[in-house]
Amino acid sequence: MRRAGPFASLGRLLADRKGVAAIEFALLALPLFILIFTIIEVSLMFFVNSALDASVQKISRMIRTGEAASSKISLTSFKAKICNDMLLSFGCSDNLVVKVDVLSDISTVAGTDPIDSSGKLAVTETYNIGKGTDYILVQAFLPWNVVVNYFSLSNAKLSDGRYLLGSSALFRNEPF
Repeated sequence: MRRAGPFASLGRLLADRKGVAAIEFALLALPLFILIFTIIEVSLMFFVNSALDASVQKISRMIRTGEAASSKISLTSFKAKICNDMLLSFGCSDNLVVKVDVLSDISTVAGTDPIDSSGKLAVTETYNIGKGTDYILVQAFLPWNVVVNYFSLSNAKLSDGRYLLGSSALFRNEPF
């Protein structure tokens, strides 16, 4: 004969092993999915930033060789060429900001701080391709919309929640 005490039902509950796997999965699922989505987000961001960098380097060559000057390529056309060269552009044509400046001397190179104190994108687009033998600095900035918005990768983002991807190319125009 079993004795029924105040702890008998608690003992039976602790001895019951049914559903343990479901409970363990429920405890581990959230950290697992956060890790998977973090890997996906960082991978996509890295891929798009690499594509932007490769595209800026490739299309900037048109300025360097004088093709942009002889073909009279405008800023809008230059931006479209950069976006069209990227495999996955993710809204590049609507959001890309390009700054092309002539430098008087290679020692005067100064990058643009693209984010102002209020967290907004503060780049004024310029498109000065210069002439032969000028030093040119091409900078491109692409606001990146977060794909998985469950968490924050860092606090280095725009005030609207987007991250800013960037690329630059510094070169000297060939004589043309």
